[in-house]
Amino acid sequence: MKYLKSIVQKIVSFFSSGQAEAALTRACDLVPQALPIVQDLAAMVPDKTMQQIEAAFQKYGVPFAQQLEATPVAQRGYLLLELATQVLAQKFPSVAGNILNTAVQLAVTAVKA
Repeated sequence: MKYLKSIVQKIVSFFSSGQAEAALTRACDLVPQALPIVQDLAAMVPDKTMQQIEAAFQKYGVPFAQQLEATPVAQRGYLLLELATQVLAQKFPSVAGNILNTAVQLAVTAVKA
């Protein structure tokens, strides 16, 4: 139990650190850049059919692996999240993927709000 408590304390201390705050601030700063990508994908892929998703990948020049065709309907949003993150990464190649992904997720939240 002590070990678990120690891990939780480390997690809490990380999220109150300047490092975590800087990462979150960077993600928030990127939301305005992610928003048009998310809005475009929402317009292009309203039904999340594989044909729509594949067309979106083609539009942005991101390779679409044929094995993705087997993605269950409930998980197709993850394909779009990954696509939006990759498109944002093309604009900001030096930013960590997790920060880009967070920016995209915040943009998705803004669109759906």
